[in-house]
Amino acid sequence: MKTKVLIKKCIRGDTKAQKELYDTFAPKMLSICNRYAKSTFDAKDIFQEGFLKVFENLKKLKDENALEWWMKKIFVNEALKLYNKNKITILIDNAKSIRHHQSDDFNVFSKMGTDEITVIIQRLPDKMRLVFNMYVIEGFRHHEIAQLLDISVGTSKSNLHDARRTLQNEIEKFKKIRLLK
Repeated sequence: MKTKVLIKKCIRGDTKAQKELYDTFAPKMLSICNRYAKSTFDAKDIFQEGFLKVFENLKKLKDENALEWWMKKIFVNEALKLYNKNKITILIDNAKSIRHHQSDDFNVFSKMGTDEITVIIQRLPDKMRLVFNMYVIEGFRHHEIAQLLDISVGTSKSNLHDARRTLQNEIEKFKKIRLLK
């Protein structure tokens, strides 16, 4: 079914169209939820709230070609709401000059499953996980992240740097474990 027709049917309450929309986007949106959440329980909560918001606000979508982007934004916002509701972490406020380090051997990713990568990302402290996902995966800029998370641009950069360093350490551990097998 074409996107425009699907959206119109969903707005009218057509349950078959709503199921089709859900089935089409659920895997991608659940993946977003898992990356932002600290646990499977939180991911499911974000996922459920996100789809409720999608169906409640579908009539506000102005460009049906932007449906997936619009939905991603809703799910990221729901993840941020959950984070802000449960905020207990201390921000890293010292802005450092960031040098982007890339490991010489990123072939390890081809050996890691999606689940293993997701678990490593989920283990990051809250701020690092949010900044990493927003910057690296969703494509937000530091000034946007700073505004959404109510932190400074330097704090956003610092959290990204720390997240990358932590992930690189975890990947190195994974590589060593693989070599021992």
